[in-house]
Amino acid sequence: MTSRLQLRMTLRRHLSDTGTSPLWEEEFLNDAIAEAIRRYGVPIPRQAIAAIAVTAGDREIDLPENVNAMRIVTVFDDSGTPWRRWEGGTAPPPVPVGDPDGSSLWRAWGTAVILGGPAPRTGLWRLEHLANRVEPFDDISDLDIQPGDEDLILTLAISVSLHRRAIAEGKRYTGRAGVHPLAAAARTAQTDADRLFWHRLRHLRTGTLTNTLG
Repeated sequence: MTSRLQLRMTLRRHLSDTGTSPLWEEEFLNDAIAEAIRRYGVPIPRQAIAAIAVTAGDREIDLPENVNAMRIVTVFDDSGTPWRRWEGGTAPPPVPVGDPDGSSLWRAWGTAVILGGPAPRTGLWRLEHLANRVEPFDDISDLDIQPGDEDLILTLAISVSLHRRAIAEGKRYTGRAGVHPLAAAARTAQTDADRLFWHRLRHLRTGTLTNTLG
């Protein structure tokens, strides 16, 4: 896997900024890489698992802060049995009070998971959910991306760097062209990133790319 330091060095090479007096400050590039990770994580979030302690009889499961109820994909009870998501239709929604319907259904609401029937036992439940990518906080740790997606992060970081530099220099730009050259280069880099995203997501839909979201 790639660290922030490795990606920053590659980013400098692509920006032709490897001299003794670099134009692009380290903090500037680090922030561009963090923004690239955030943008990457929107269409390609990280798959995560939360182990939640549930008591027998519970009909509402409070979630920790790092779990977004609306991004839960699958719920398994302590025996590994999957509970089905309530999809609406003619079946009434699970409610945390009143007479339970006894169904093995769940629905997300607010910061909780509401069950159609009481939890049968006390134990740990497994909640599989989609989470935001973690922004890099040092130069040593691996970036929170999928293996093989370094080119996508690099292209996004180039686009962010060029776009922000174009904004900073735009007030002083007096060229005849209506668009700052850096802004044009940023658009080209973003087009490249969009193309890479399209290929990644197309492969995910067709199942030809394995473990991309694992």
